[in-house]
Parts: sequence; C-alpha cells; structure tokens
Amino acid sequence: MRVKGMRLGPSRSALWRALVIPAAAAVAVPALATDAQAAQRTVTGNVSMRIMDYEDFGPNTVCNRGFSLTPRTVTSETAKRIHLASRCGGEIRVEVHYRLAVDPNGVIRVTEGLVEFYEGASEDTSDLDGAQTFANMILFPGASASRNIHVQNWSEGQPDDKADVTLTLRN
Repeated sequence: MRVKGMRLGPSRSALWRALVIPAAAAVAVPALATDAQAAQRTVTGNVSMRIMDYEDFGPNTVCNRGFSLTPRTVTSETAKRIHLASRCGGEIRVEVHYRLAVDPNGVIRVTEGLVEFYEGASEDTSDLDGAQTFANMILFPGASASRNIHVQNWSEGQPDDKADVTLTLRN
C-alpha cells in the first residue's frame, strides 16, 4: 500500500487495515437513541376488527370496525395500558387490552396483550366466551409491527361467533 510520500511496510499495512475496517463497521451500526429520545416515544396505529354474530334463525351479522389509535406518549418510567372495545349484532362485544413499555434505547414492547370475546343477551354482557393472549410485539424507533388475533366462542361451542382483530402499531 502506498501513501503519498510514504512507503508502508507489512506491519504498517496491517495497522492501516486495523484502523480502517473498524471505522467502516462503526458506520454500518445504527446509532442507539439518546437518553432524551428514550425517555419519551410516541405510538400511533390502528385496529381493525371483523366480528361475526352467528344466528341459527336468519342471516349472520357481520361487523367491520376500524379504529385509528390516538397517539400515545410512552416514557421509560411509566408503561401505558390501552383498552378498546367494539360491539356487534346486539349480542357481542370484543375488547382489546395491551400494555406498552419503552426501554432505554427507545424500543417499545407490547406486553400483556389480550382479546376478549363476550356473547350473551346484550352487548353489555359479562359472559366471557373466549379469549386469546398476545405479546412480544417489538417496535424499534421508526418501525411498525402488526399482529393478527383470532378469538371465537369456545365456551359455548359456537365457533361461528368470532372476531378477527388486526393490531398495527408504529413507534
């Protein structure tokens, strides 16, 4: 290897490679968030639900619901618990619950996720007939993630009473 005005021997060449390669590798590694960025992150997203209320005396009721989630600020000191619900057919209520937590690098984790399926004589019933948990959604800064959750009336053996929920979040 030649540098203008200098001849590099074998030991000098090895030193040059040792200095150049780590510098290039450092550029390729994404920078971690600073403490100021990690202290506060904003989560946005949406939830869509397709709920079916099975009827043995007439046509089934199908409800398609969509929600744009209000931007939520999450700090490393305080986790946020999110709850939303949708109703269908006069007999079904689907509730989505989850917890958002942020780590020092600005990565948001969705934990304690739960979709509950209530079916009864009214949409205000307390008759829980199915539930499905979800967790481990990881949202790196600037990224998004989605999760599809299926829940149905397992308790009463009515698999056509069901809901398909898609949760999409952005960090």
